[in-house]
Amino acid sequence: MTDSDSEGIIKQISRKLAGTLGFVLCAVGILGFLVAGFAIDYIDGELEKECEGAKGSIVQGVGLDEGQCDEGSATRDLLAAIQYPLLIGGVLCGLFAAKVF
Repeated sequence: MTDSDSEGIIKQISRKLAGTLGFVLCAVGILGFLVAGFAIDYIDGELEKECEGAKGSIVQGVGLDEGQCDEGSATRDLLAAIQYPLLIGGVLCGLFAAKVF
């Protein structure tokens, strides 16, 4: 085996590893997008149930919710902010992996 043969094998292995990593990151990004969507819907439902309306206003005003409504709203906003970057990152990783293979 010559040096050029070993370089070719190393190049093939690195392309396969990069492609596999790209597809894994693609799946993680798209799955993260979907999970973030479900989490946003769940948090919206809980906030509507526990923090809105007459009862929710009284509980928040007195401070009996211990800041949970504010934390839930902040978490929902964070998930909404990272949801589409996860999708875009996943698609870009998938395109990279398809190009490498």
